[in-house]
Amino acid sequence: MIYEQKAVLSSYVIINQAMDFPFGVTFYPDQWPKEYWETAFSQIAESGFNLVRFGEMAWNWIEPREGDFKFEDLDKALELADKYGLKVLLGIPTSMAPPWLVRKHPDTRPVSNQGTLYPEYGPRPNICRDSGTYKKYAERMIRKLVDRYKGHPAVRYWQIDNEPVYPPLDSTTNEDFCHCPDTRAAFVLWALKKYGSLEKINEVWGAKFWTNEFGELEDITTPKTGLWDAGNPHIFLDWYRFKTDSLKAFLEWEKDLVLEYDKSRKIGTNGFLGICPRVPDHDRLAEKMDWYGWDIYPMGGKNSPQQIGEMADWWRSFSSHRKTEFHVTELQGGPNVRWGYPGYIEGPEIRTWTHQIVAHGAKSILYHQWRTAIFGGEAGGFGILNADGSRTKRLEAIEKAGQEIKKAVQTLHAHELKPKAAVAYLRSSDIQTYQEQGPPRAIAGQWEQVRADLGHTHGLDSCQGAHQVLWNYYNPAAFVFERHLEDGELPYKVLLVPNPYLLKEDHAATLKKFVEKGGVLITESRFGAKNENAHIHQKGLLGELLNITCDHIETIGDRIAIPKIRCYAYGFRDLISGADEVLMEYEDGYPAFIEKKIGRGRVLYATFSLFMSIGKIGNSRLASYVRRHLPLPEFFLKDKDSIEMVLWEGSDTPILYVINHSPKKEKFEIDVPEKYLKAEDALTDKGFEIEKGKLPITIAGRGVLVLHLS
Repeated sequence: MIYEQKAVLSSYVIINQAMDFPFGVTFYPDQWPKEYWETAFSQIAESGFNLVRFGEMAWNWIEPREGDFKFEDLDKALELADKYGLKVLLGIPTSMAPPWLVRKHPDTRPVSNQGTLYPEYGPRPNICRDSGTYKKYAERMIRKLVDRYKGHPAVRYWQIDNEPVYPPLDSTTNEDFCHCPDTRAAFVLWALKKYGSLEKINEVWGAKFWTNEFGELEDITTPKTGLWDAGNPHIFLDWYRFKTDSLKAFLEWEKDLVLEYDKSRKIGTNGFLGICPRVPDHDRLAEKMDWYGWDIYPMGGKNSPQQIGEMADWWRSFSSHRKTEFHVTELQGGPNVRWGYPGYIEGPEIRTWTHQIVAHGAKSILYHQWRTAIFGGEAGGFGILNADGSRTKRLEAIEKAGQEIKKAVQTLHAHELKPKAAVAYLRSSDIQTYQEQGPPRAIAGQWEQVRADLGHTHGLDSCQGAHQVLWNYYNPAAFVFERHLEDGELPYKVLLVPNPYLLKEDHAATLKKFVEKGGVLITESRFGAKNENAHIHQKGLLGELLNITCDHIETIGDRIAIPKIRCYAYGFRDLISGADEVLMEYEDGYPAFIEKKIGRGRVLYATFSLFMSIGKIGNSRLASYVRRHLPLPEFFLKDKDSIEMVLWEGSDTPILYVINHSPKKEKFEIDVPEKYLKAEDALTDKGFEIEKGKLPITIAGRGVLVLHLS
């Protein structure tokens, strides 16, 4: 099809096209009467947006019955977007199959570890992406859609799928998916490709234990439980690795189909952060994407400014390490419904969220969503506008943010984020820690109750505690992953390694070299207790690193006092002997902190779950104590939890992106190198004097400064 539509370039269209930073909103035409569409697109453009996202959940919109493709409505929606100068992030709707497909092919539905079929409609995804039948129908739809719109002037990006995961996504079940025949076959082939032979599979999976050894490939089934119910922990660990790799292969298959027709537009997908049973390994999924989108609902998650900054650093790291663009595909635009905390969102907080995410490196922002849904599973929620379409303070705040972001992005153009410190997220350790406690459940086994802080939340809690140490000290921070410990890619001054439970010998060697070259390593209990396959290291890696002996790893029942700093240890504890460089002890006399110099650097080792403990009530001194062991940064903001400062560096002079997350006016000082004498705010052109390395700031409640130093 050739599109002849010529847009009328009104003043706001020209402004929006000139703003190259993608600044947009989700709006679903298929969910609204056609007579409203033109009003919606014109108002979206008038509000300063230049991008609109739709289509990712609308397979039945374009194929309401098998083989009966209806593109007229989508044609009209794209025509209106083009008319008002809006570009489109067009979704390819493979995450939910239409009812006719599920009815005709019920075998495409996901199957749980207990044999339960996932619902035909409602919670996502309602199909198994491993199903060859499903992929046949999806391929036909993808080809029709992309072929039709590959040359459309309104389409700027393609979004493949939507929040790709194995079920459950929306459902609150603790059942594990998918255990259908197609997924089982794919899992067996994955294992054979990874290990090369059935003999090696049996060895890695420790199959001699309890008569688990497989005589034929046909004997292998998907794991129905993990270690919490005496399941095979090694198979379960690989099961989670397989699920990420299978999703990755599906996304790359879908992207390759798009590329057959359109090589000019960037292609990506989106996701969210969560506990390891709910989300894939994003570092893997981001690898072949042109952009990788983050969905973030700060009010729904009751996220503090530090937590938002942490997650932004995490997502930017997924993207930057894979050389893909860091996009935000869904930033909360209105109050939650159905899931999460349903607190009211007035508007000003959205503006500070926006600035914070841009400060941490996002290359686009899209809000969810334009107008409150009036039906469905999100009815009454997430809207920037009210249900009647009237304006809100939320829209006013977003419009203001858009004007400011344009100035900020122009100022940041020749600068970049160069993290000096990093947190290592070790997904294998997270999975293993989760399965040793298992999912929340009424019956927790013979010995003790399920403890979330030692299981499914331990990995995230530990990473949050580690990031809290770096918050406003080394800001931005980076995240690194297991592969970085293999290839030695650690260009940082400081590395924090929470939950270091599963480590290869090569990982430990990389960390030792990092320290020998002058790095500061901070880590904690259970360091390398098991290898990458969750087998016990017969010769402990901790002993090789620090020349000490761990006699036993215990679970702390409640807490143990560390009298010297008036804090408490939680989680796991290593009972250590033979340590010479003990900094402090527990109340029972065992070592709590050990420091050891190695080469030009040093290791601070906590014998307990340090990073999880930082988040416990009354333990704020722990983060401060750890910071004392870090090199002092050049730019430093002290003890201001409501204020955030992010350093951007350029070839000439730095930029300090400063945000007041409090509604109250704040006064404080920033320590800067004495060679800088002045600072100017790019948003207001206001100047500030710097005297002897001290930059005094007064900032309004929820105020933002983008300070260019000279």
